[in-house]
Amino acid sequence: MALSFTKKNVSSPRKNEDKKNQESVMIDRFESKVAIETEYKPETVSSAISTPLIIPDMDKLEKNLQHKLNYILKRASLATSLDDDDIKTRISIKTEDNEVSYLRNFLLLSCANMLGEIFKSDAPLSFLNWLDTSNSNHIRNTREDIVQKAIGSLGIIDDEVKATKLIKSVFAQYKINSQIDSNFFYFFKEGLSLELQYKISDTCWIYQDSPIERWANLQNVKEGYGNVSTPENKRLTNARKRWDTLEHSQKLLEISQFIENLFTQYSLCILPSDEKPDKDPVTKIWRDVLDTIKDYRINYLSNSLFNLLGAEGEKFKFNEVRCVFKDSELYIHENEVRDKDRDVWLHRLSEWLKTKTEAVESPGETIFLNSKNQAFVISGNTFSLSLEEWIESSVRNIIEKRKV
Repeated sequence: MALSFTKKNVSSPRKNEDKKNQESVMIDRFESKVAIETEYKPETVSSAISTPLIIPDMDKLEKNLQHKLNYILKRASLATSLDDDDIKTRISIKTEDNEVSYLRNFLLLSCANMLGEIFKSDAPLSFLNWLDTSNSNHIRNTREDIVQKAIGSLGIIDDEVKATKLIKSVFAQYKINSQIDSNFFYFFKEGLSLELQYKISDTCWIYQDSPIERWANLQNVKEGYGNVSTPENKRLTNARKRWDTLEHSQKLLEISQFIENLFTQYSLCILPSDEKPDKDPVTKIWRDVLDTIKDYRINYLSNSLFNLLGAEGEKFKFNEVRCVFKDSELYIHENEVRDKDRDVWLHRLSEWLKTKTEAVESPGETIFLNSKNQAFVISGNTFSLSLEEWIESSVRNIIEKRKV
């Protein structure tokens, strides 16, 4: 089942059309369609923005929910219509180009906020109901993370004192989770499928630092990044390590809090600066290593010397061979590459480095939130396209969960 928010192609009015027809055509310029394909019968419905959108199984939802979904889908359609070149040009006559994309993001964020509110409409769970194993995936996964973490800190629960501490610890986390659940948190944890939740926590991350550095190409700062060659890079490495140690639920919580803060700024007309980050934390490293290989500034070290340098330099591994780059010198663990294989291995390393330095910047986007000293890093897609995917998933879930 797939949703799409696309603009209908409409021709321009003829000169002899009356005023009423001209107005109708102008409305049609913003006409959109929402198509949902199900395993039963694909169905496509086109409707003007001013008319409720009809989707399969909509009649199986209660009327108030139908009204809310129609409103959300119309707003999502309006947001995606802003990508039309003609509409974008007309709007940009009196505004900056980036303001159109900001408006699009704001409209999509408002849809996510309203969808989260729908999932949050149920009454808060009591502690006993929260412990019930028949709850939703979100509640079960959150509870399991909390219980396992508490057990891990206490060890084997073999007496009343430890059992009491376990109950108190779990109850304290239950209260915290009950207080922090915003509409956006419900949007991620209840509105999205478990598969999509893990995709988001795997492909997105929150860069957090104080003061925040405006790095470019943060999409390439992957798990295990360990550049400590400068104080700046060391801070970036620590920011990535912090994220990698978080549990899945905590990652989604931080992402939801970031997006909620961004939505609040948009609502207050506080737009992010249009400054383009120019620092690249990744490609310069590989370029320097490639230059080092070309100049043959390479040393092969014993285990003890390698470990000594490894504590200070920039470590990486290629074809199971451990390397350290420090002060424009490449140090290789001598026990992991034989003498007769070194030239072949170095050639392969050189070719691999070229793919890193010559590759186009990874697709994705980084949204900076200077007021929080944070940046939201999205790999593989832009922020607005990611929002569209998440909204579609949430709408599908509502239809499946609320059908009567």
